[in-house]
Amino acid sequence: MNFLLLLMLPFTNMFFSEGPYDRMNDQHDKLYRAHFDDQLKKYNIVPSMSGSGMKDCKFNLFNIGFSTKKSLNIDEARRLLLLSVKDFLDRLNHYESIHPYLIEVPFSAKMLTYEIYVSGKNGIAEFPNGPTKDNKISYVRLGKGVIYYMVFTTLETETITLHKETYEEALDIVTKENQH
Repeated sequence: MNFLLLLMLPFTNMFFSEGPYDRMNDQHDKLYRAHFDDQLKKYNIVPSMSGSGMKDCKFNLFNIGFSTKKSLNIDEARRLLLLSVKDFLDRLNHYESIHPYLIEVPFSAKMLTYEIYVSGKNGIAEFPNGPTKDNKISYVRLGKGVIYYMVFTTLETETITLHKETYEEALDIVTKENQH
C-alpha cells in the first residue's frame, strides 16, 4: 500500500497545482493584508470589510471598509478617507504582481467602494436627534467617485446624508486647505 502511495505522489501536483485564479487571489490577499496593516499603524483604523468585483477574469472593483473609535466630523472624515484611499491606490498601482489581474492600470478611485465607520456603543455611532452642529458623522463612504457623509439615527435603519461631494471636489478642498 505504501508503495502505491509513493508511486502516485508525482501525479498529485497535476490535481492540486496552482491555477490563474489561485495566483490572482493570492496577489489580492497580499495586497489587502499589507494595506490593512499599514492603515492600522498609520491611522489607527481597523479593517471591517473587504471584497472585490470581477469582469472578464479581471478586478474591476475593490470594496474596503474600516472602523475607528475616533469621533469624526466631515472635514476630519474627508482627510482620513482621502489619505487612506491614496495609500491603497498607490499600493495597488505600484504592486506590479497584481497588474495582470486589473481591468485597468492605473486603477482609479471611481472603481472603489471605500468606507470608514465610527464605532459607537452599538457598533456604529448613532445620533438620536439627527445631525449635530459640529457635523459629526457615523460613516463616510466613497462609491463610484462620490463621497457621502452619513449619520445614523436611533430610528430603525434611518440614515441622513449630511453632505455629498465628488472625489475630485474633496481632493480640491483638501489641497486648498493644505495651501493655507
